[in-house]
Amino acid sequence: MKGKLHSSHCSVSVGKAVATITFAVHSALSSAAITIEQAQLMAVSSDSGIVQFQDKSKAASYEAVAMGQLPDPILIVGAQNIPTDTFQFDQEPMSQIKVGIKQMFPQGDTLSLRENKLNTQASSLEDKAQARYLTISRQVRNIWLEIFYWEQASQVLNEDQALFQQLLEVTRSLYSVGNVKQQDVLRAELELSRLHERLIKANRQSETQRSLLSRWIGGAAMDEPWSQSLPILHTPKLDTVNILDFAKAKREGGKFSSQQAQQEIAKFLQTHPTLIDLEKQVNVADHEIRISEQRYKPTWGVELNYGYRDGENNDGSDRSDFVSAMVNVSLPLFANTRQDKSVQSAVYRKEAQKNIHKDMLRKMVGEVQTILRQLQQTEEQLALFDEEILTKASLHAEASLNAYQADAADFSEVMRAFISEQGDRLDYARLQTTRLQLISALRFYFPTSLADLSQLHHSDSYLIQSNLMSSQGESR
Repeated sequence: MKGKLHSSHCSVSVGKAVATITFAVHSALSSAAITIEQAQLMAVSSDSGIVQFQDKSKAASYEAVAMGQLPDPILIVGAQNIPTDTFQFDQEPMSQIKVGIKQMFPQGDTLSLRENKLNTQASSLEDKAQARYLTISRQVRNIWLEIFYWEQASQVLNEDQALFQQLLEVTRSLYSVGNVKQQDVLRAELELSRLHERLIKANRQSETQRSLLSRWIGGAAMDEPWSQSLPILHTPKLDTVNILDFAKAKREGGKFSSQQAQQEIAKFLQTHPTLIDLEKQVNVADHEIRISEQRYKPTWGVELNYGYRDGENNDGSDRSDFVSAMVNVSLPLFANTRQDKSVQSAVYRKEAQKNIHKDMLRKMVGEVQTILRQLQQTEEQLALFDEEILTKASLHAEASLNAYQADAADFSEVMRAFISEQGDRLDYARLQTTRLQLISALRFYFPTSLADLSQLHHSDSYLIQSNLMSSQGESR
């Protein structure tokens, strides 16, 4: 009977374990399985936040054109110097119907500065849209990878469930003929129950992550099958260096010291939409300073009037009409309490924006360094699993089973070996997922290219979902 148990282990556990470890699962799903690229496209295509920033940018651009124009001229129409005793228009020489036009000219270069400020704000909003695109893409990729991990974990547990069930049946058979103790049967039943519980947890985690993803791609996250192929994500390519060189300290044989690595990372981060946005906010604040400085200059106004008179002069001649021209000039007499304070306020706002930019850059550099160190450690762990742990865990499980067959080990040791091997396979799957999530994070900080957001439409996500549904129907 124990020989039969050994054969079963070789055919059911070891072979399937190796296939699960490498994720080399042949295509078991329909062509409608959601890939990581499809999920990302569906999310960004249906996100109203990106469209919101684009609409605000267009609004700022149109407002910039409006703010760069002179104020509307003022039309003046009225009757002047009408006598109140008779209200006769031709009674008094100064009575007249007045028609005029008035045009005001703002202080200094206020118009062009306001226009430039709003154009800068419009460009800043486009950068916010790009930053949101990158943020959503990163979040969706991470959630997709979490679902992928829990789907793979469920598959591992389902495969081991068949093995554990067979072990239980064989142990019961051996117990019926008195070759093993009842304790072995109880241990096999207990481990099978624990396996069921772990499978429930894995399925629950998968459903939880699917619910999170449905916030971005809708019901397809809950209804569609998941891709069984491990996605390929490449680390970002920088112009002059390998980004992974920043992970290794100089004392460990790396190319850069810690300070040099920080400086290089900061240099490459300067093109990130978030930092470009903050830099443009500094420019907006600078425009506000210059606008405030224009308040030291006067506001000008020009007025031209024509006065029509009726009646005759004392000599019988017609009364001549009047033409008048005036210039209005504001007098900025209270500079120390108004203009000075306004400029000082704008200067402090600019300094605050510069500090926000500096703080964000420092934060992003620190996050990138943390990610690179974690990626390096994860790669080292994966190499250790590939070269030693997985093979030794499988051999240990098989050796424990052979020892049990020869009555040189008890059943508990066999179960511990199989459970340990299962844990190693799940740990390996988690490390693979973590590695891709870390690479996804690097792609957020160092995007290879910016998206053409003008090509994104809300209808795209529904088109993708309908294509998924139709292809699923055809496969069935």
